[in-house]
Order: sequence, then structure tokens, then C-alpha cells
Amino acid sequence: MASVYLSPSLQEWNVGYGMYGTEEQRMNQIADIVQYELERHGVSVYRNRPEMRLQEVVAESNMLRPDIHVALHSNASAGQARGAEIYAHRFGGAAEALARDIYDRVEEVTPTEGLGVKEGYSTFNGQGMYELRRTTSPAALLEVAFHDNPEDAQFIIDNIYELGQAVSKGILQYFDIPYREDTPENQAMLIYRYNGVPY
Repeated sequence: MASVYLSPSLQEWNVGYGMYGTEEQRMNQIADIVQYELERHGVSVYRNRPEMRLQEVVAESNMLRPDIHVALHSNASAGQARGAEIYAHRFGGAAEALARDIYDRVEEVTPTEGLGVKEGYSTFNGQGMYELRRTTSPAALLEVAFHDNPEDAQFIIDNIYELGQAVSKGILQYFDIPYREDTPENQAMLIYRYNGVPY
């Protein structure tokens, strides 16, 4: 059985524009959808907990040894930037393939042109991101959009379900598992619960 470690942001101090709330809150909502979608396709899901520190997340992921590790974040850039981007520590392997599969699906639901698939090692002065550098499973870190931009913040708030579904489709694509549409009743319930609007 395929397995995934989901790592939504631990940044409860990182507050977005307007009614966005915190990055930790919104990324856990997206992770709820990702977990739901993956589990109904038979994928085993492990997940961090808000009270953990990042070092503990990496240690737990490495102990559990999932097939892949996926971190979920929202971005910030003084309110000036928009769009999704995703990182793998190094290009040329499974982590890059995972990142590209997820990014392609997220781009399908994103209203603006994204910022692409990036190599963490070369982007951050040969160091990369701790979570990608220290996690032993192939890992990708997604920035779904910019929570300090008014339009992007509202996009995330209004599309929790769609973003979670897109991430899960990318993960399933990586595992070569065909996506099965959910029932309209389940979709309506989840969209109402997470997006706050009738389906």
C-alpha cells in the first residue's frame, strides 16, 4: 500500500490578510481534504500535529518511512506576489517527479500563473529547506498561494476543497493511481464544511 506523510504548516504565528487566519489553520484544512481523498483511494496517510516542532516532524517521518513526504504551506511576500510554487531539495529524482505532479494539478485550479517547480538546494544558497534536506523519503514542499496578498488569501479561503483535491490528485498521479470522483453528496458536504458555500 502506498503511504504519505502529510506535513501542514506549524506556523500558528503566521497570520494572513483579512479573514485568512493563520497559515497553520488553513493548511490543516487543506490537509484534511488531502487525507480524506488519499484514504478513500487506499493510500495510507500519516500526519504531523500542530503541537510538534519541525525537528519532531522530520524525525517522525523518518521513523515511519513513508513512500513520500508532502509539506503544505502558504507564502508571503509583502503582499506583492501571487501564485503557487513548489520545492524539491534536489532535481533529477523522485522528489522532483512528485513536486511536478502536485504542481501540475494545483495549477489547474489556480487563477493566476504560478511560480513554478524549484530546487530548494540551489534556491537557498546550497542549504535548501530543513524539512526537505533532512527528510529521507522523497519530499516536496508546496506553497499554495500568498496569504498576505488580498486576492490570493481570499482564493485560499474560498477553495480549500479544490486545493486539497488538487494536491491529492497530484499525489495519486505520482503513485499511478487513477482518481475516482467522489459522490456529489460527499462533495457538497465537504465544500460546505471547508469553503462555506453550497455546492
